[in-house]
Amino acid sequence: MPGVMDYIKPYVEAVKKGLKGGSRVGLDITSDTIVVAELKRNRNVLALANIAVANTPLNAVQDGEIVDPVAVAEVIAELLAENSINAKSTVCAVAGQSTIVRPVRFPMMPESELAEVITHEAERYIPFAIDDVNIAHQVVNEVEEDGALKLDVILVAAQKSLVNSLVRTVTEAGLTIDTVDVASFAVARALADTDQIADGQSVALVHIQGWTTDINILVSGVPRFSRSIPIGYSYFLDAVLNSLGLDEEAARAALDDVDTDPQGPAGGEPQAEQAAEIIRPALAELTGEIGRSLDFYLSQGTDPIHRVVVSGRGGNLKNLDRFLTSRLGLSVEIANPFAKIEVDEDAFDPELLTQQAPTVATAIGLAMRGATGG
Repeated sequence: MPGVMDYIKPYVEAVKKGLKGGSRVGLDITSDTIVVAELKRNRNVLALANIAVANTPLNAVQDGEIVDPVAVAEVIAELLAENSINAKSTVCAVAGQSTIVRPVRFPMMPESELAEVITHEAERYIPFAIDDVNIAHQVVNEVEEDGALKLDVILVAAQKSLVNSLVRTVTEAGLTIDTVDVASFAVARALADTDQIADGQSVALVHIQGWTTDINILVSGVPRFSRSIPIGYSYFLDAVLNSLGLDEEAARAALDDVDTDPQGPAGGEPQAEQAAEIIRPALAELTGEIGRSLDFYLSQGTDPIHRVVVSGRGGNLKNLDRFLTSRLGLSVEIANPFAKIEVDEDAFDPELLTQQAPTVATAIGLAMRGATGG
């Protein structure tokens, strides 16, 4: 079994390192959705080989941890079999409040010394007991500060119980794990070198999936700010389930029909109208927290944010980009992880892929990591 450093590694520009042959699979498991994405090398570009999406069994994932590995593994195995995905290994992701991402600056020093310093100082940056977490780091830049060279480092920690539950589940599904990444970094990889994440620009990634919303601000693709908010798509779904007394399928359908556009037409389906009323307070609270996070970042005298890009199952809420644009006063876009991969339109429905884009962004980025070895 790979060690801690093989399981959790921050975002690096792996796509630029060159492609491995064969196909690679990314597996994204959250409390609301399970996504399997398979990419293959087609000449010297990555091409979509398979994409499969299923609902996560209700209550099988809590606070990011898989509490019913057998039920989740059954869904994964079915997705693999139904889509003829013959993978033996995969790249997975962690996210949410059980995962901590911290940009930290250290004096210039050799890598061996840096690793030792981080081991001794990690408690300063991580709100968990050190014995309970897996820790990794990545040097992302060298900067001059007060006349001295320093290292910008991304520190990542994930609770061991979270990682262990992921390993148990994937093993039960008949796979092994190559690497565990961070979900928001996987999204960044999927969007890197596109119009949504370009060199010289500051971009706020807002990943609304599971029980949380993860905010990561990237400057020229390098993480500079991270925060997790305890409101996500599963929060909305749970509220609709409990308030309307619907079964899970009907609750998901009602939530899919909710139009968040403040200027949208009235007179939708009654259950969708009821669902909109139910989630409106939580959506307003989430938007307020996103706005405060961005304001805090900007108050530090940093460069302006060029755009906000939304990913995750919550990104499928109808017209959410318009809603957030009107509330945040910034340009908001929905993530498009298909911009730089080849898609055979005879094999895949472009309209369906567009609808699924924010939900599958993490899995696409994970498969890219597997394809490049980064």
